[in-house]
Amino acid sequence: MEKFKVVVWCESCQDDEEGCFGGSAEVIGEAFESWEAAAKAGAQYCGELPYRYRIEQDDPD
Repeated sequence: MEKFKVVVWCESCQDDEEGCFGGSAEVIGEAFESWEAAAKAGAQYCGELPYRYRIEQDDPD
C-alpha cells in the first residue's frame, strides 16, 4: 500500500544554514495513508507560516 510524506521548506531561508530547517527541507510527521491526509497535514502545519510543502511518495527503505 502506498504511503505519503510531507516535505516542508522555507523559500526565504533556502541555502542559509542558520535559517529555517537549516536552509534545507524537513519531513514532518510520519508516513500518511493517503495523499489527501498528507496534504491536510501539510496545509495545517504550514498555516500562516512562510513555509511551502510538497507531497511525496514515501520510500519504505
